[in-house]
Order: sequence, then structure tokens, then C-alpha cells
Amino acid sequence: MNTEASNMEALVYVVDDDTALAKSVGALVSSLGWRSRTYGSADDFLRSFDLRQPGCIVLDVRMPGTSGLTLLEQLAKMPLAPTVVMMTGFAEVATAVRAMRHGATDFLQKTCKESELCDAIRRAVARDAENRLAFVRREKLLDRTQRLKPAERAVLELLLAGKANKNIAAELGVSERTVEDRRARVMQKFEVDSLPKLVMTAIEAGLHPAY
Repeated sequence: MNTEASNMEALVYVVDDDTALAKSVGALVSSLGWRSRTYGSADDFLRSFDLRQPGCIVLDVRMPGTSGLTLLEQLAKMPLAPTVVMMTGFAEVATAVRAMRHGATDFLQKTCKESELCDAIRRAVARDAENRLAFVRREKLLDRTQRLKPAERAVLELLLAGKANKNIAAELGVSERTVEDRRARVMQKFEVDSLPKLVMTAIEAGLHPAY
């Protein structure tokens, strides 16, 4: 995913077939200093949604056609799942649980106070910013991992297993000097200056020890 748009101003998408309520939420968003864009259906929203756009989505649970819950489940499968505040006119525990399991940051009734909705939107926008930073970092780590040669990766995996250079050399059938050279190249590619940092970064990148 192209992350160049991550510095754009936050935009709050409001997806609700209740036009009056959608406009009301849009006005509330403006009072918070953010832009908003309203849609009357999930399908209309999907036709113009840009995953690169930072912000959040205020989403109605029940709408004609594609429901809000179905849309939420679709969004949760995206590489960078957008943050979503779910709203409903019905108090349904099972629906709330399902929504939270698929990543909704809040689940509110439409009768909630404006202050509650404001707080929920603020949390969602903040969470989205955090998610985007984490996504960019994961992409960088993935790129560094892919730049490792097979021999370098083998050394790294054995380092993650807690093995010393001497043991790694014996297991791979190479000299300790060769292990040291490969380890140095791995550290350079991961842009770290110590073994503890290398281990933490490699684990964050999804690598696992070779046992």
C-alpha cells in the first residue's frame, strides 16, 4: 500500500442511511476541526473510499443493502484496517460483541450524548494515526527481512534461538568469522547496533527462532 497520503488531514466518513442524522454527525465532526464526508449506503461509501486517507468511519449498523456489520468485516480484512465507530438505534449485545471482535473502536447507541460521540471519534482518529505509524514500520521491517540472503537469515534465526557464534558456526558448517560477518551484515540491514535490539526488531518483523 502506498503510504504517501498518510500525512493528509484527517477525514471522518459518516455512513448512515438516515440523512438527517448523517448531517448532524458531519456538523459535529466539523466542530472538532475535521472534515467529514457522508454516504447513505455502504456501497456508495466503498465506491469512493481511499484506504490511504487518515481519519475514521462512523458507521450505522443497519442499512438497506450491505449492512454496517458486513462492511466492518470487509474493512477488517484490508492491509490497513480503518478505525470504525459503530452506531445503532438498537441495544443488541450480540451485535456489539461481533462489532468489537472485528475491530470497532466503539459501539454507541444513536441516543448517546454528543460528548460521548466526540470522545469516540477522537479515539478513533488517534488510533488510526497510531495504526498508520505501526503499518509503515511493519512495511519497513518486512522490506529489511526480504533483503536478507538465505545464509544471513539462517544466522539470524539461530541467534534468535539464543545460540552463540561458536555453536552457530558448528551447526552451519562455517567458521566463526563467517558467522560474525553475516551477523554484522544482518545488523546493518536492520539498522540496529546491538544484539538485543536486533532480536527485538526481528521478532517484531515476524521472524522466529530456528530450533
